Amino acid sequence: MAERVTPRRATPQGGKLKRGEGKRDHVTKVLMNDEEFAKVQGRAIALQVSVPRTLVEAATGVPPLTKTERHRLYEEVMAVRRLLGNATNNLNQVAKALNSDGEATDAQISAILRRLAVAVERTEDMARKYAP
Repeated sequence: MAERVTPRRATPQGGKLKRGEGKRDHVTKVLMNDEEFAKVQGRAIALQVSVPRTLVEAATGVPPLTKTERHRLYEEVMAVRRLLGNATNNLNQVAKALNSDGEATDAQISAILRRLAVAVERTEDMARKYAP
């Protein structure tokens, strides 16, 4: 006698929440009527995320982002990270030169400060745009 196995529903692309620090120990069951579920499911489909992720983000105040918006945000964060890394590397090189009786020109120091200002501005723009 063959056992009947019900197939699992596929998680929407980009829909599974990434695990944070520690594991998730709490499970909540949410009962909805057909109309409520249709609204939540519609929003999940539109954002290309799972229904549970939609509920968690709504409850925690995370702004609703589509998969494309999440990808753009990730790319922007990584670009700012690279920019800060380059600027701090340049700053370390100037400090090393100054500590070994070398010289750093005002143009070099100004260039580093401009890069840092750009990175700070981009970071502040992202914080304002994605603040809950």
